Amino acid sequence: MKIALITESGECAAIAAWMAENGLYTADLERWTLDPVPDVAEQVLDVLAAQWLLTPADILIFPAGPLGDELAVRLAWRLHGGSICQVQALDAQQGRVSKSHWGNALMATLQVTVRPLCLSLARQSETRASGNALPAMTERRIVPTALPEWLDSVESINRVTAHPLLQAGRVLVVGQGGGDVGADNITALGQALGAEVGYSRARVMNGGFDAERVIGISGHLIAPDICIVAGASGAAALMAGVRQSRFVVAINSDASAPVFSQADVGIVDDWLPVLEALAASAGT
Repeated sequence: MKIALITESGECAAIAAWMAENGLYTADLERWTLDPVPDVAEQVLDVLAAQWLLTPADILIFPAGPLGDELAVRLAWRLHGGSICQVQALDAQQGRVSKSHWGNALMATLQVTVRPLCLSLARQSETRASGNALPAMTERRIVPTALPEWLDSVESINRVTAHPLLQAGRVLVVGQGGGDVGADNITALGQALGAEVGYSRARVMNGGFDAERVIGISGHLIAPDICIVAGASGAAALMAGVRQSRFVVAINSDASAPVFSQADVGIVDDWLPVLEALAASAGT
């Protein structure tokens, strides 16, 4: 079994963590480095196809993100192989791939026999990926060609520093329940608890809350030591953002809320007075 990892140059902590979790370091590995990173897929598709003809691999793994998804699909078509995007797990020996479906409500396991198999990875929390590194392996440089003639210009957007939510040891995530509580009050509760504050998308969409603090499949994927989920029913899209937390506390007035099945501790009550009591205790 030969696996080619298509990566950017430099650190590859996310792929390294994923490879270790799936026990893939016993395979015959190569690293194909995109150097520099292309602006559009067309700059490397022909180069990747040519490299595969020279050094064929059974499985090609692309990083998470739009470019990785596009390259996995389009390269598979060129090589008459198969592709699956946003993969969470791989059993290489059995040819089984797992990924989420229905807004992360279901986990599907797919049996794939066609080769080469081009996969792109699902996003991971930055905390989960940090501290990992790829082992030594054969490395091949993939140099992008010139921009295609149809492309008039490219605008580069500099990467911002990591959001505080991704580095916090404690996070308070507030859902749509108890909608009359304002952002200032929630922020004050978070500060009293020593926690960064995040929100469900439903609460943010109602207005008055920071859209840069959305937690879930369409926002931040966090991995704190302690995560308090307050006033959220436990929708799959939100819980995808907190499932890497070491310890989850759920607070909801509905005892049948799905959030309790994914929590280490559950409190059935209105979340505001519970958090106020916790904040008062933290200050003593």
